[in-house]
Amino acid sequence: MISLLLALARAAEECHEGVLQDVNCNNVDAADEGAVDLSDPTCAANIDPNTGEAYPNADYYYDYYSFGCSYLLVDLDVDGDGFAAGTMDFPEDVEYPDITVTLACDNCATTYNPDQVDTDCDGVGDACDNCVSAENHEQTNSDTDEFGDECDVCPFVADPEQIDSDGDGAGDECDNCNGFENNQDDLDADGHGDDCDNCPNVGNADQADADADGVGDACDGCPSDPDNGDDLDYDGFGDNCDNCVDVYNRDQLDSDADGLGDECDLCPLDLDATNADADLDNVGDACDICPSVADPGQLDADEDGVGDLCDLCPVLAVADNGDSDGDGVGDACDVCPLVADSDQLDSDADGKGDLCDFDALVGGAATCQSVPGALVLGLVAPLLLVRRRR
Repeated sequence: MISLLLALARAAEECHEGVLQDVNCNNVDAADEGAVDLSDPTCAANIDPNTGEAYPNADYYYDYYSFGCSYLLVDLDVDGDGFAAGTMDFPEDVEYPDITVTLACDNCATTYNPDQVDTDCDGVGDACDNCVSAENHEQTNSDTDEFGDECDVCPFVADPEQIDSDGDGAGDECDNCNGFENNQDDLDADGHGDDCDNCPNVGNADQADADADGVGDACDGCPSDPDNGDDLDYDGFGDNCDNCVDVYNRDQLDSDADGLGDECDLCPLDLDATNADADLDNVGDACDICPSVADPGQLDADEDGVGDLCDLCPVLAVADNGDSDGDGVGDACDVCPLVADSDQLDSDADGKGDLCDFDALVGGAATCQSVPGALVLGLVAPLLLVRRRR
């Protein structure tokens, strides 16, 4: 502390010229200035209102030896501390040019400070400097709280107390890790410094942590389970709460709400927690249009909900997929639904198969040729018996 005071004292010495009064800003103390000629009517007319007497020496005038008592400077010493700060206009006349003179030797133009002490040597006297020990020529003060930005522990937040509990240079009013020394880095810009943010890479201003495991809900792989378990698929969700343990699914979408994420649910739109797949075609039984026949393409030409590979009438949309004669052709499209007829021949194209169409048997030669001999004999024999009886 003593060394700091000595340093400040030395700085104050270096930045103060030791001049007691210098109204004309020529760095010459008034005591060393020459007397003016009071017999000159112009000089005698300039009366000091405080003493009632004429101003006695050259310190009160702008270049007395060139212009005499024509230009009195006391009005430029606004705060009356013996140092001037301001501008003076030379009026236009025949003898001198029309000019404006600026004088600036008072380091606190409107604040009385005859000692002119300037500890930080920034040209602004301690009496009006908003950072006495920090050089700040511009005197910038963003939050207008008496302390300039260069020395304000919260330059953008009004903080008259200037308290910095953790000593990290950021005041309590603006410290993003209050009570915890940190460098104020905030990667996710959520108002919580990285050193005290429970999700430093994910914005979470509320810092919610439902399972109190020190990891915020916004980035916790298992926000309701303090024991996240492993993360086999590296998707950021612990195995204890991952709805697709073996499949990367960062969004954890579960459209049918059956506990299985869409990425690993064989029927993502149909509720089926078992995820059964009897035919192993990667389409779950709950949504497989051919659950007992491997059919990864799930083709259904007639759009009757039964896949082509297991539809007994694949080109005819029917609700009943029955096959009474067991010939592999559904009743709805079988030309002989009660007679096993895998060939489905219908020679006369009347919608009845040859095996069950009587007209086909007694028709023209071409028709008969398509009927098996044994069946023809069985049908013709009764007719011959009838003729004999006649």
